[in-house]
Amino acid sequence: MPAKNPVPRRVVYFDLLRVVAIFVVVAVHLSAMHWADVDVNSRAWFAFNLYCTAGKWSVPIFVMISGALFLGREVSISAILKKNVARITTVFLFWSGCYALVDLIFRHAPLSVVLSQLITGHYHLWFLYMIVGLYLLIPLLRPIVQDETLMRYFLLLAFLFTFLLPQLALFTSFVSHEASTVIRTVIMYSYCFFPLGFTIYFVGGYYLSRRSFSHREEIMLYCVGIAALLFSIIAPAVLSRAQGAPNATFYNYNDLNVLCTSVPIFVFAKQHLNFPRMGEKAYALLRKLSKYSFGVYLVHPMVIELLQHFGIDTFSCNAFLSVPLLAIFVFAASTAISACICGGRQMDTASMPPEAMASRQSL
Repeated sequence: MPAKNPVPRRVVYFDLLRVVAIFVVVAVHLSAMHWADVDVNSRAWFAFNLYCTAGKWSVPIFVMISGALFLGREVSISAILKKNVARITTVFLFWSGCYALVDLIFRHAPLSVVLSQLITGHYHLWFLYMIVGLYLLIPLLRPIVQDETLMRYFLLLAFLFTFLLPQLALFTSFVSHEASTVIRTVIMYSYCFFPLGFTIYFVGGYYLSRRSFSHREEIMLYCVGIAALLFSIIAPAVLSRAQGAPNATFYNYNDLNVLCTSVPIFVFAKQHLNFPRMGEKAYALLRKLSKYSFGVYLVHPMVIELLQHFGIDTFSCNAFLSVPLLAIFVFAASTAISACICGGRQMDTASMPPEAMASRQSL
């Protein structure tokens, strides 16, 4: 009797990145709780800045995974609209309603504020707006990624208008306000930021997942990544202490330092963390944690707020310890809640810590 064909494995490094990244997202949100409330010269603020800036790569990683999965398969416009966009919209409406209801009942928020939150969503639900926009662009992006020259040209344009010119304007503002204004005017007149935006991560994930790297290229990438990570931590601290108040410069996802941190992490995982011989039990656990990551993303702010209600937050002990310890608890609790909500079903909401949940991840 012929043996059955084995079920193809998902791409292990996608699952691993997803689990690590969602944990980092939780840590970033915890570190941001009192980031603006404490003295910038205190150890607590340095700890919050350290965890917050060092984890900014997490959201771009989710987008890169989504791009690697969605742009690698044929998807009709009707399927995108009926399945992906409709599903994410439903998830957004449900969870924005949940968080608005919590604010209305427990925080006695004005009705006008609650109604506006139904549209804008809780602070973390911005991701769903962004991912829906990327879904709508998939039919336009697929022909681009199928032509390598065209794809590289697109990535070059996205890099130029989304990262390089804005960063050039930022750095020149420290020297010459006039020069910075000229560069910002060029960006504004070109109107290129909006259509490009996060697409560099989306298309970049597809490109990097299929590109091979020499040892020398890897070393160069990792050196750039380490330098960018150090810059991400040190630069906001220096600027904040100089002005005597928290400064969020270099905190944005379209900042060059975030891009230069995210790409090496993705490449390192692809090159060294795919673990083709991972044991079945370890792989099953990793797959489950990855499966629930979207639910963790959706519910973890509610767990954080519940802890705050009982007087537990990042001020409960030394900030260098409280952030990772609370992150472990919130991650575990949110995973358990996600597992209860989702049961035995896979939360195929497609792309985020969520959506990259395409059931067949074999590339």
